[in-house]
Amino acid sequence: MRIQFAIAVAFIALAPVGASAAETQDEQNACMNDAFNVCGHAIPDRDRVAACLSKNIRKISPACRTVMQRYPKPTSTANRAKLTAN
Repeated sequence: MRIQFAIAVAFIALAPVGASAAETQDEQNACMNDAFNVCGHAIPDRDRVAACLSKNIRKISPACRTVMQRYPKPTSTANRAKLTAN
């Protein structure tokens, strides 16, 4: 049950949100393990997962790295807070 919940959360976390996350199912699948292994602390926040994967580009799989390089680098949550506060 716990594994099924984690998988569901990961799919939600990697669901398309503009250019900040993988757009196709294949792209989502390419980053699924990396999202869990490298950025599990950021799940279920899609923006945080995308920012974490981008920040840890050297630690993620080649397939996910290719996906991440197709999209603009996401803004971290801290940077967004600074931008909205100004």
